[in-house]
Amino acid sequence: MAVRHIKALTLTLLLAACSTGVKHDELSSSRSAAAGEEALMDDASALEQGAALKAALDKSVGYLLKNQNPDGSWGHHLPWRPNDIMIGGFNTFHAFGSASTALVCMGLLQVDDSTEVRDALARGFRSLIAAEDARRIDGRVFYNTWAHTYMVEAFAMGLQDARLAELHGQMRERCMRELDALLKIQCLNGGWGYYDFGQRMFPPSGDIATPFNTAAALVAMHAAREAGISVPQKVIDGAFEFLRTCRVLNGAYLYSYGHIGSPTGMANNIRGSIGRSQSGNCAFGTWKRLLEEKDIRQGLDDFFTHHHYIACGLHRQWPHEAFYATAPYYYLFGHHYAACNIALVDKDARPGYARRLGAIIAGIQEEDGSIWDYPLYGYTKAYGTGYGAGILARCLKALNEGK
Repeated sequence: MAVRHIKALTLTLLLAACSTGVKHDELSSSRSAAAGEEALMDDASALEQGAALKAALDKSVGYLLKNQNPDGSWGHHLPWRPNDIMIGGFNTFHAFGSASTALVCMGLLQVDDSTEVRDALARGFRSLIAAEDARRIDGRVFYNTWAHTYMVEAFAMGLQDARLAELHGQMRERCMRELDALLKIQCLNGGWGYYDFGQRMFPPSGDIATPFNTAAALVAMHAAREAGISVPQKVIDGAFEFLRTCRVLNGAYLYSYGHIGSPTGMANNIRGSIGRSQSGNCAFGTWKRLLEEKDIRQGLDDFFTHHHYIACGLHRQWPHEAFYATAPYYYLFGHHYAACNIALVDKDARPGYARRLGAIIAGIQEEDGSIWDYPLYGYTKAYGTGYGAGILARCLKALNEGK
């Protein structure tokens, strides 16, 4: 009888969770990944002129301006669905929130200037300056890696923007704090990750360190150096040694260091890796290490050739259930670094890549202007649209350069 009452109570709580806050059907997408592929055909001429791309960018900016929180941040901790990803501790919400806000700031830094954008940027960066520390409080789970990474990059980008001159002193100080926190959780093998289930060491063992975490950290640290912030060379060298070790000779990247014994596994195949390979190529290309321009271009060609394998994972509730163990949470991540890589190839090749990439992102944009790939508590559309705005802005820039 007691068990029956417990089951009834559990069902009641589950139904209550599903009926409060934002309803699940409000997150269901009205756009499919195939819409982006159709846009390659239907809107090609408009995209070449930049009109459709500019319209999509303006729409995403409108969404971000409309949905900024009173404290200047974006997103919230209320879940979109029951059974959301494990968090390890409440501090994870600080990590998700700061990473999401940083991504939005990075996106808005690249769009056309306006009074509204300036105000949103100032409020966003003030919220990051005052944000709670996203500390590692669990030996197994430490998503704060993402917060440190993108806060470093956002602050570094903001330090080179004259519109934020009034905040530069505080931004530099907080950037250095976040960089120090990032360096403290570099794994013993030189990489970065966000899990350490087996060893639970400090610093993390690196058994589950990932090339995509490491690549993102390297890109952020390059931005920090560009902004005049010192980054120890031994940290950079160790990270690149890890990244080189995880790169398969065909251009794919292992999912994590634990896959080193199975480089031909599904997730480590080119088709399974394309959402993560762009970040690795971006790190090597940005720092001018190991890869040449032709390698970056080959990576972009692979990205578009096999794009349907990452598209099939878009908007799914569970990670790695799609073909080649593709996860939706690195869909926009991969497109973000693909957009960065467009700037690393020959100038003549950029417009073609930008047109294709922009069409894909415009094709998955929701009616409200948001862009998303994976349900992550109340940060889904915040981080997704931050990524999306930045991708569209980079594509538009490449298109305009080609005129």
